[in-house]
Amino acid sequence: MEVKNELTKSPLSNALIITDWKDDLKLVKDLTAKTCSDSEFKLLLHMANEYGLNPLKREIWAVKYGYAPAQIFVSRDGFLSIAHKSGQFNGMNTVFNEVESDDGKKDLTATCTVYRKDMDNPIKVTVYFSEYNSNQSIWKSKPRTMLQKVSESQALRRAFNIDGVYSPEEFSQAETEYSNNIEKDINALKNLKECGKNE
Repeated sequence: MEVKNELTKSPLSNALIITDWKDDLKLVKDLTAKTCSDSEFKLLLHMANEYGLNPLKREIWAVKYGYAPAQIFVSRDGFLSIAHKSGQFNGMNTVFNEVESDDGKKDLTATCTVYRKDMDNPIKVTVYFSEYNSNQSIWKSKPRTMLQKVSESQALRRAFNIDGVYSPEEFSQAETEYSNNIEKDINALKNLKECGKNE
C-alpha cells in the first residue's frame, strides 16, 4: 500500500491538516488501534480499504481485550456509508414494539427494514432489548437509540454482505470502552491542532 506523507496547511489557520487518513498512519494507530499489534493494525487498514471507511471519522477502529485477537468495529454510520457507496441503497426504516415474553415480562424490540434497488424483497432484522442491554452508560439514558443502532447495523450488514466487523453496541464491553474513549480522542485531535498552530 502506497502511503503519501504530504500535509497541507488549513486556509483558516496555520495548523497542519491531514488531507487523507493514510497520510499519517501513526496518528491512525494512536487513535484507533493503540494497543494492537502490527499485524492487527494491518488487518484494520485492510478492512478500512476494503469497505472504504475512514478511521479518523470513527467509522472503523480496533480494540484489544487482554490476550485475545483484536476486535474490529464499525459504527452504524460506517455501515450506512458502505450502503450509500454501493449505489444500491434505497432507504431503510426502523420501528419499535413492546412485546411480552413467555414468562410475562415485557421487552422492547427494534425492527429495521433495509431496501435495495436491485432486490425485490427488503432485508428485515428484529433485535430485543433484553439481549443487548448492558445496563451501563448510554444504554440507561438512551435505550431506544442504542437498540436502533444494533438493528440497523445488523440489517445493513446482511443487506450489503459486510463480513468480519460488528458494531460496538452489540458488545457491552466494547460499548463501554467506546463511550469512555470518545472524549479522549476528541481531546487528542484538539491537541494536534494546537501543536500545528504553535509551529
